[in-house]
Amino acid sequence: MKIARVCGCCNVSKSNYHLKATDQPIEAQPEEIQVIREQLSVIERMLSRIWGEDIYSRQPSNVKTREAAANLIENHFDGIVDQWVDMVHGIMGAPPIDAAIHERVRGDLSNSLIRLVDHLRNPDDIRTYVHLRRHCQTGMLARAKPSQFNTIHIALKQVILGHVRTALTGETLERVRDFVVASIDERRLMVSQFYIESRERLLRDSEQKYRNTIDHAPDPMYEIEPRTWIVLGANAAAEQLHKMEPEHEKEEILGRPITDFVPEELRAGVLHLLEKVMAEGSAQTPEFPVGPFFFDVNSALISYGENQFIQMILRDVTQRREMIDSLIKAERLAAAGTFAAGVAHEVNNPLASISSLVQSLSSGEEDPQRRTTLHTILSQITRISGTLKDLVNFARPATAKHKPVNLNIAVSDTLRLVNYNKRFSGIQIDPILAADLKPAYADDNEIQQVLLNLLFNAADATAAESGAIKVITENIRNGHGSDKRHRVMIKVIDNGIGIPAEHLERVFDPFFTTKPAGAGAGLGLSLCQRIVLSNKGTIKVESEVGRGTAVTITLPVYEESEQVQTAQLQ
Repeated sequence: MKIARVCGCCNVSKSNYHLKATDQPIEAQPEEIQVIREQLSVIERMLSRIWGEDIYSRQPSNVKTREAAANLIENHFDGIVDQWVDMVHGIMGAPPIDAAIHERVRGDLSNSLIRLVDHLRNPDDIRTYVHLRRHCQTGMLARAKPSQFNTIHIALKQVILGHVRTALTGETLERVRDFVVASIDERRLMVSQFYIESRERLLRDSEQKYRNTIDHAPDPMYEIEPRTWIVLGANAAAEQLHKMEPEHEKEEILGRPITDFVPEELRAGVLHLLEKVMAEGSAQTPEFPVGPFFFDVNSALISYGENQFIQMILRDVTQRREMIDSLIKAERLAAAGTFAAGVAHEVNNPLASISSLVQSLSSGEEDPQRRTTLHTILSQITRISGTLKDLVNFARPATAKHKPVNLNIAVSDTLRLVNYNKRFSGIQIDPILAADLKPAYADDNEIQQVLLNLLFNAADATAAESGAIKVITENIRNGHGSDKRHRVMIKVIDNGIGIPAEHLERVFDPFFTTKPAGAGAGLGLSLCQRIVLSNKGTIKVESEVGRGTAVTITLPVYEESEQVQTAQLQ
C-alpha cells in the first residue's frame, strides 16, 4: 500500500517513524490494566458491529489499514500537532500565551498523539488509556469538562482527516478515513467511561467523607423522616447516648419514631419542635433533658433532590448548665455573706445581752421548773450564736496560717473536746493513727474545725446504742494528677444511716442538709470543703444507705520548700 507524501500543511516530518513519548511513563497496577482491557473489549465489539470488521477490528485484514493510518500520522506528525495546537487554543478561547506555555501545551499534545499512534499500530498497547484514565482521576482531565475533551478530539479527527484527504487516494483513502474516525470514537468512548468511573469514585469518596464526618461528630445527630418522625439514620454519638438509657439500651433506634425514645411528659414538646421545623425550616430547643444530661437541640429541614429529611443535632450543654448554676450559687452566697455579716452584727449584741440576763436570772432562781426553762432558753441562744458564727465564717473566711501540723495530735485533741458531748454518748470512737505520720502543711485551727464538723455529722447519723466511729490517719506516697507531692490522709468512718446516692453530689452545697428541720443549717460540709481546699487539700464523701459514710481528706506534707517559704515570710 503506497502513501502519497503530498501535504497541504507543507510541514512533513523527515524521519518520523516510531516516535517516543518524552513525558514520565505511568506504571499501571495489574488491576488497573485489567479494568482498561475489559472496557476496551466492550467498546471494540460495539464499534466493530457499527463499522464492520474490515474497517475496525483486530482481524489480519485490518492490520494494513492500521499500519497505514499510523504511518500517515507519523509522516505528518509535526504538521498535525501544529494545526491541532492552534485549533485547541481557538476552541478554548485562550488569550495569546507566551512561548513557554505554548511549548508545554505542544509537548503534552505531542506525547498524547504518539501514544495514540502506538495503539493504532498495536491495539494491545494501551499506554494511551493508562495515561488518560489517570488524568481523568487526578490530572488535567479531572478538572476539565467532558465536552472539552470531546471538542479537542473532534478537532484532532478533522486535522488527521485533512491530511488523509491530501495524502491518500482511492480505496486506501476511504479505509484509512473510516478507521481514523472509528479510532477517535473509540478514544472518546473510553474517556467517557473514565469520566463516569472517576465521577462515581469521587461521589463515593464524597459520600464516605460526609458519612465519616457525621458518624465521628461528637454531637449526637439524627436523620428523621418528615411526618412519620421515623429515625432514618443516627451517628455513633447518638447510638452511644441511646445505649446510656437503661430502658432503651437493647432497642434498635433506626426504623422507629424518635418520640418512642422520649419520656411521655416531653413528647408533646418534641412533636411541637418537629412540626415547627416542617413549617419554618428550622427550630431550636435549649437545654432539653436527656437522662442526667442537657442538650441544646438544633433541627433543620434538609432537601436533596426531590426528597427531604429533618436533621436533628444535640449539643451537650450539661457543663455549661452546671457552670451557670455554680455562678448563680456564687452570687447567692455573696449576697448571703453580705446579709450574714449584717445580721451577725445586728443580732450578736442584743443576743449577748439576752444571754447575760438569762444567766443572771438562772443563778438566783430556786424554782426547778423555771430554772429548766431558763437553761433551755440559754441553750437555744447558744445555738443561734453558733449558726451566726458559721454564717460569718462561711461568708468571710479568715486568712489561713499554714504551718507544720501533727494530725495525730489534732485528732487526739479533738476527740478530747467531744468526749463529754452528749451527742457521743454510747458511741464507740476508735482512733487508728499512723505512728510514722508526716506533718501536714495546713492551718491547725481550721483542720480542728473540720474534724469537729465531721465528728458531729458522724454522731448525728449514728445510733447511740450500736454506733461506731473510726478516725484513721495514714501517709500517702504520691499525690494525684499533676500534684506529685507526698500527702497525709484523715478518714472519718461511721456505721450510721448513710446518704442516698441522689444526695451525694449535693452534700457540699451550702444550706443543703438531710437532717430534720431545725437540726442543722446545712453549712457544715460546705465549710469543711472550703477549708480543705484553701489548705490545698482534697475531700471526698463515700456513702451507702444503711451501711454508713466515709469522709476522706488529704493534705500536703510539710516539706523543705514550705520551710523556705515560711522562713522568707518571717
